[in-house]
Amino acid sequence: MAEIVINGRFRRQRLTGTQRVAAEITRRLKTPHVVIEPMGDLGGGRGHAWEQCVLPLRARGRAVWAPCNTGPLAIGRQVVTIHDAAVLEHPEWFAPNFARFYGRLLPLLAKRVDRIVTVSEFSRARLGERLGLSPDRIEVIWNGVGEIFRPTPAGPDTPLPPALAGRPYFTTLFTQEPRKNLALLLAAWRLARPHLPADAVLAIIGGKGSASVFGEGQEGVQEDGIVRCGYVPDAMLPVLLSSGLGLIYPSLYEGFGLPALEAMACGSPVIVTRLTSLPEICGDAALYVDARDPEDLAVTLRRLAHDAALRADLGRRGQERANLFNWDRAASRMDALLASYA
Repeated sequence: MAEIVINGRFRRQRLTGTQRVAAEITRRLKTPHVVIEPMGDLGGGRGHAWEQCVLPLRARGRAVWAPCNTGPLAIGRQVVTIHDAAVLEHPEWFAPNFARFYGRLLPLLAKRVDRIVTVSEFSRARLGERLGLSPDRIEVIWNGVGEIFRPTPAGPDTPLPPALAGRPYFTTLFTQEPRKNLALLLAAWRLARPHLPADAVLAIIGGKGSASVFGEGQEGVQEDGIVRCGYVPDAMLPVLLSSGLGLIYPSLYEGFGLPALEAMACGSPVIVTRLTSLPEICGDAALYVDARDPEDLAVTLRRLAHDAALRADLGRRGQERANLFNWDRAASRMDALLASYA
């Protein structure tokens, strides 16, 4: 039985959303496969050059699954996972060179490869329109939730950061991308804070993001009542999410919305916007706010902070909703798709 080649460029990249999806599905695949990855850390243009020139040679005619939005144009026997159409619909959110490159590559790749996979019905519709593809060429495979994302109280081995210990706090998972809508959150926080418990804080979790991808954006926030936690490893995230009053995720655009789902799996109440894939993924287990109205978000923060019964109900419903999303199921769906190549 022929083995599938997996484009392993993701293994040399920092573990963020798309790389996590690739890693979780790859380690569960039953289809015979080999992961081919660069020898070193190839970022930006060098990574694309390796993908376009070296990977086809090393694939030696075998079919390829490319799990992280891009793949080699030289290979037609290929399945490519494209997580969303954000760079095609909102190029202004990205660094100019990044937007130009993807704006040219993705339409060519979509017409060249056998199959496109994406992560939500929303993304299937938007990719179909932007890339001129019929829906039957795009397969939807929902993401899953890692086993570590479950209610996890803080303890001696997993303490909260000192700035959060013993205080009520909200969390937000943020990278320095315009679509993450930090300006709305900060405006809402200023409105809500006088009506929250006196020692309540907002914990901003996440790195700055890559300027080569997202361009220059708002730098670190320095404000009373806000704690910047920086990059937090996956092993620590469940504790931070489980112990807070709730996660605020006011994104303007999501192909899936994995951070919201991971918070729900931890029993954390979640506040999201009504935009893009978020209603599809969160269902009736989240609180929804207007993505352009800080007053709406501020009122919701006050409500959640003072209503323990609401927090408990959302925590229960969120865990039930998160149970619908399973990495084993996602890998099984991918196995079925790749079976014809093996």
